[in-house]
Amino acid sequence: MKKIDLKPESERISVSAEQNARYIDSLSKMIACKTVYSLSGENNGEFKRFYSLIQELFPTLSQRAQRLEFGTGCFVYMIRGKRKEGKENRNIMLMSHHDVVDGGSGWQTDPFTPTVKDGYLYGRGTIDTKTPLFAELQACEELLNEGYEFDGTDLYIGSSDNEEVSGDGMVLATEYFRKNGIRFYTVLDEGGAITEGQIPGVACKSAVVAVHEKSRHLFKCRAVRDTKGHGGFGGASDNAVERLSRFISEVTDKKNKIYKGKFYPEVRATFEGHVPYMSFPMKLLFGNIGIFSPLIKKIMMGIPAAGAMLSTSLSFTVINGGDANTPGIRAEFAEALMMLRCVREDDLYSGLERIKAIGKKHGVTVEEVERDYCRPTDFCGEAFGCVERVLRKNFPDVAVVPFLLTAGTDARRFTDVADNILRFAPIDLSKKQFSTIHAPDEHIAVKNVGECVAFYKEFIKSI
Repeated sequence: MKKIDLKPESERISVSAEQNARYIDSLSKMIACKTVYSLSGENNGEFKRFYSLIQELFPTLSQRAQRLEFGTGCFVYMIRGKRKEGKENRNIMLMSHHDVVDGGSGWQTDPFTPTVKDGYLYGRGTIDTKTPLFAELQACEELLNEGYEFDGTDLYIGSSDNEEVSGDGMVLATEYFRKNGIRFYTVLDEGGAITEGQIPGVACKSAVVAVHEKSRHLFKCRAVRDTKGHGGFGGASDNAVERLSRFISEVTDKKNKIYKGKFYPEVRATFEGHVPYMSFPMKLLFGNIGIFSPLIKKIMMGIPAAGAMLSTSLSFTVINGGDANTPGIRAEFAEALMMLRCVREDDLYSGLERIKAIGKKHGVTVEEVERDYCRPTDFCGEAFGCVERVLRKNFPDVAVVPFLLTAGTDARRFTDVADNILRFAPIDLSKKQFSTIHAPDEHIAVKNVGECVAFYKEFIKSI
């Protein structure tokens, strides 16, 4: 891959110190709202305070945009752009959820009392993901105040209140879009960021833009007792608990290698995109990935986080059977939930045939009960290219590469109503900052907040 000369970090597009101070003040107010979602609704007052704050902080947007609401608190702002004669406007969706995980213990500061210290803003949600949400809303607010007409673009800004618990906010939103024939050219959600040290041997920072995320497929594996009777009668063959246990043992036995590793295009592109910025010997290794792929795969498959990028993940999450009150009676059934997370469905279902064959041997049925698959986006396409151009302009000191997200985002909900789904927020994270996501002392660089606003303004104007 061709090397693009990187410039000093000082050449990034940013805002004045005075403007950034105003941004920090507004973002701090958003961080101070304890928007931790719970089924009991114990923080409903905090969510209501947050929604009132949004209207207060972004008055022009609140007046000019149509606001759609879904479920308990998912909202979508919609701004109609100027029509181009003879052409249909492109629909663009910017997303960042506003619920956060709870603060927990171990913080140096109170997680919901935003604190600026040593050039960083500390507080729950500074990374995941109130800073990106603030920047999206602020960018739109400023463009509206500047008289920008969103020429040929209908802009949507969406935020769910229950992303952290895989809630239904964006599920309901996409159902609405589907029913109303609304389709998006590009969806840009969280997931990727500007990182450092994530790839060995790379000295520069990297803007990793996720073009795909692993799916979630849930299967019910069930063994039923062949005969009824007391535990003292009958052979082991009709013991549902033991048959299910043997099934699980065989499926998870690493010797069987039901799912083997492979370099998917987006994973390969991650490494190849970094090759020009690698030092020896990593440059030699990944610069000839076709030759060294067996060695690289062997190393990566031994590292859980890396191996997840190369293979379908398999885990049993829930198991139950029998009756604790009547332990002398053989269980009439035993069942387990099996989670498969794949990069490509063809690979998942190919391995599933082997799992079902093992199930048949042990008298266990395997039934799919939930499918949550999102199609990958072409990283050679126009949408990715647009994000790449904006990044190179706004962050000329970083390498830009596609990658596979092994975590999950709300963006996957849009697979049936979007042509392109990308996952990236322009938050600049050191290794230390990255480790604070869902952990104590979550923080973001103060100067990075203004950079985020500038990025989204440029992205909206570039579509």
